Amino acid sequence: MPLKKFRFRLEKLLQLKSHIESEKQKILALATQKVFGQKRILEDIDSRRITCHREQRHHLVGTLNPSHQLNYSRYYLRLKKEELAGRELLDVFKKEREKKRLDLVEATKQRRIYEKLKEHRQEAYRRETDLAEQKEQDELGSQFYLRKLKLPVG
Repeated sequence: MPLKKFRFRLEKLLQLKSHIESEKQKILALATQKVFGQKRILEDIDSRRITCHREQRHHLVGTLNPSHQLNYSRYYLRLKKEELAGRELLDVFKKEREKKRLDLVEATKQRRIYEKLKEHRQEAYRRETDLAEQKEQDELGSQFYLRKLKLPVG
């Protein structure tokens, strides 16, 4: 008597949960990219400020030109505004990334629930098949024993 092959009824649902999880991973990766991109923009602003500061020091040697100093002052203000806006945007991106991370954690939990269910069903199936095989072997053994005793099989 051949045993039926194990088949998990919720396999399609498990595959769907795995697909959703991978999509959430991609979305999280994009959100993380935004965070790192914004950090690079802020680093660029900082490097421009340092470069500007070096240029300003160069112009401080010798005669002082007030228009240069005024231009530097305005440029510093503009950089400061860009930096503040960039930091606010970075905070928004970080919050968005955290939300996406929590979505991914939830999707992973959902997938793991179905994987555990599948494992439990596989284990139950294995026990059932082992029991059926043992029963079949016991039946064969008892038939051989009865034949050896030359008793009629009933």
